[in-house]
Amino acid sequence: MNPLHTGAAIAIAVVDGGSFVLPYDHGLVGGLVRQGHAVSVFASRTRYNAEFLDDLRLTAGVTVVDRAVSGSVSPRGRGLMAYASLLRALWQQRRTFDTINLQFSVLWPLELPLWWLLRRQLVYTVHNAVPHGHVGLQHAPTRWIATLARQLVFVSAATRDDFLRRYGEVFRAKAAVLPHGLLPLSPRDAVQPVRLCAAPQALVFWGTIKAYKGIELFADLARSAEWQAQGLPLEIHGRWDAELQPLRDELIALGVQVDDRYLDATAMRSLMAREVLFVLPYRDASQSGALYTLLHQGCTFACSDAGDLGAFLRRHQLQGLLLPERSVAAVLRALQHLQQHSAAVACSLQAAQQDTTWDISGADANSVYGPATRA
Repeated sequence: MNPLHTGAAIAIAVVDGGSFVLPYDHGLVGGLVRQGHAVSVFASRTRYNAEFLDDLRLTAGVTVVDRAVSGSVSPRGRGLMAYASLLRALWQQRRTFDTINLQFSVLWPLELPLWWLLRRQLVYTVHNAVPHGHVGLQHAPTRWIATLARQLVFVSAATRDDFLRRYGEVFRAKAAVLPHGLLPLSPRDAVQPVRLCAAPQALVFWGTIKAYKGIELFADLARSAEWQAQGLPLEIHGRWDAELQPLRDELIALGVQVDDRYLDATAMRSLMAREVLFVLPYRDASQSGALYTLLHQGCTFACSDAGDLGAFLRRHQLQGLLLPERSVAAVLRALQHLQQHSAAVACSLQAAQQDTTWDISGADANSVYGPATRA
């Protein structure tokens, strides 16, 4: 028995070695701490979202252990050495934890022996059934880690269902869903009330631009006479992957406003305070952090029917903003629905916002993170 474990309190290590999902980590850890659990975060220093790690250092009940792993702060070789050091620190403290919750793998050949040794404590959060861009039905390292873990956590039912379809029902018995919560732009930002969006000033995409996010839809819109008749500008805000620069240049030539950069919190607040309709036209996605950020900021958004995006809109009676196919006609139908039912849309978004929190029930925390019997 863990000597630090008394009563309902659980000692948990949350491991995000590359700091890939710091806003998610911040929300999850906050929910666990509010339930009275003690959390240690093992993460990387980073140029991006570092304020979330800094805020965790100041949170009672949280300890942060970090190294310079991320490519944003270290060259590859040095980053790998730093990751080995981070894993060594985790191993040295292993007896103080009931549970070790891995968020993302950084280098599976280095990790797998450690996860095997820690398998009775290991809880693996599956953010995506396979990495973005992976063409196979299964991703072998993901399956290996999932097999070792005593418990699998999914951030949406859609992610769980996709995982079970790919890897088999054998994993269902240890699968649990702990739903994603709202993501603020800065750690202590208050949730913004949903604003009525009866007459949007533009159609906007915000987020990093990657191949799976379906930005080609903006080119279809820009060429469409039906869309041009709406008189609504098209805008894309966020950093583009290098491989998509030809598409970026084509969109600029078509008259789409392209802001190719990482937006800081001030720029994002300014963008999200405007009366615009955001669109998330993803071709393939388990869930989208952008959705939970837009909802936190009180924005209105339409989504393609991909993974949790479509499920989220259906769950909260927002089917009118669902794009059943990624087409000009679907966007026009969503825009018409918003213009005709803006008050009802705002009411449903407000209810969705109130229902999308990081508060984890004691029963959920204990069933997922509670201590297993250890030799």
